[in-house]
Amino acid sequence: MKFFRILFGKTGLIFLAILIQVATYFAIGYGVEVLVIYIATTLEISPFPFTQLIITGINFIIALIVIVRLTVRDMTPEAKVGWITLLVFFPIAGALLYIFFSHHTLGRKKTLLYLDIHERGKKYTTSKDDCKDALGDRIGNSRYLYSSASAVPHRYSNAEFFPTGEQFYEALLTDLEKAEKYILMEYFIVERGQMWDRIEKILEEKVKKGVVVKFLYDDIGCLPHIERNFHKKLQAKGIDCLRFNKFTPIASAVHNNRDHRKITVVDGKVGYLGGANLSDEYINVTHPLGQWKDSALRIRGSAVQSLIMLFMSSFDAQDDTRLEDYEFYIPDYYEWFDTQGIVQPFGDSPRPLMKDHVGENCLLNMINRANKYVYISTPYLILNYALSNALINAVKRGVDVRIITPRIPDKKLVFWITRRNYKPLVKHGVKIYEYLPGFIHAKNYLCDDVEGMVGTINMDYRSLMHHFECGVWMYKTDCLKDIKTDFEKTFAVSELMTKDTIKQSIPKRVASAIGSMFSPML
Repeated sequence: MKFFRILFGKTGLIFLAILIQVATYFAIGYGVEVLVIYIATTLEISPFPFTQLIITGINFIIALIVIVRLTVRDMTPEAKVGWITLLVFFPIAGALLYIFFSHHTLGRKKTLLYLDIHERGKKYTTSKDDCKDALGDRIGNSRYLYSSASAVPHRYSNAEFFPTGEQFYEALLTDLEKAEKYILMEYFIVERGQMWDRIEKILEEKVKKGVVVKFLYDDIGCLPHIERNFHKKLQAKGIDCLRFNKFTPIASAVHNNRDHRKITVVDGKVGYLGGANLSDEYINVTHPLGQWKDSALRIRGSAVQSLIMLFMSSFDAQDDTRLEDYEFYIPDYYEWFDTQGIVQPFGDSPRPLMKDHVGENCLLNMINRANKYVYISTPYLILNYALSNALINAVKRGVDVRIITPRIPDKKLVFWITRRNYKPLVKHGVKIYEYLPGFIHAKNYLCDDVEGMVGTINMDYRSLMHHFECGVWMYKTDCLKDIKTDFEKTFAVSELMTKDTIKQSIPKRVASAIGSMFSPML
């Protein structure tokens, strides 16, 4: 394995392994046809048209069985269309791909482990105060997050908004330096460089002083960026490090369930979450995609408890032999802030851990309740019918709907699909802006000056269906003014797209059309 890793590189090895397995599935389908021809020849029966009749019958039966299963299955209509299209053209191969790749839910053993962890931490995710008197006409979204994701609303907690990765990074370093008891960090991407080197140095120093440091990173998310034994190197330095959903070179839908969360908690007193990962491009030390635009929230007060439990649920689920004593991480008291705003951190997980797509429904609730405006920033815009229709209906109600996406893409096909989605939205009055300086990675949502969300949730199928995500829903917090100011500054350096500027070349339109058809399956 080491020889092949050196020969192909880490990323190349992954694609090689997946390619070999997918080719095997297709070979099985081809083998069925060869076997039928061989039997016909042995029996001295003319392979044609007898063989073709059998093969056609087999294809029809297999496709029919899988399509019937698809029809009754609890799956988004967009995903069903993609699978049915594949089955029509490639019945046997499509059926094999469906069996191995269509199930985006966790296995039974892992699901039971998560549910056990949730039950153990339940007393930390319940509250007698539903903040009903402070939530006004937006109480519905708060209640939804509590009932679907066990997300508790918090009064008297402080939320501070950072409009750039650079500002987030400097504040993060300051708080890490102050750690006295523990540090919890969970990230999708880690890459060696100036940003990580300074963080790692602080973590090493804190471990030497007796501070407990736990670090969790997504194995596939980090695969192109760090060495495979990265976790062992951190463990050797006293950092309790685990990999989320360890990658194995077997093509499977299980690998769709990635940990896209970005969380830091220091001593239970301060917590961070947002779009920024731990890599130099997020703080513009490097510029692979022009100016990188990101954001983050710094939370203090009792709302930090929700981030503690989100981290613990992810960390404990990676090794069921070493479940943590949660009491150690709960502080004796939380700082109290004289504010009337509500801060409600929440997590989103793939089915069956959560029966709903919590992030999507939270966004739908915000859009459907908007009266004046909806502002959105997202790196990707790959919408299902429900979200697209909600945005269009908001415009019809007189709501000013604006969406910011990147001008410089990180993935060309995804960018082409994103641009393809502009057309029906622009046609109905949604204003779409492209961020001219480079790549906007911030996932920010704001409605009517009173309701907002910042977190890791993109407006695409991967975030809304497959990933472990997190966000903070806020009502009338002071930082909503800062978020609005940041939106206004970003609009000023972005181009408003029109019917003429959204046009794409024929090859891009063809590629994006095909990609759109299968995007829910990815």
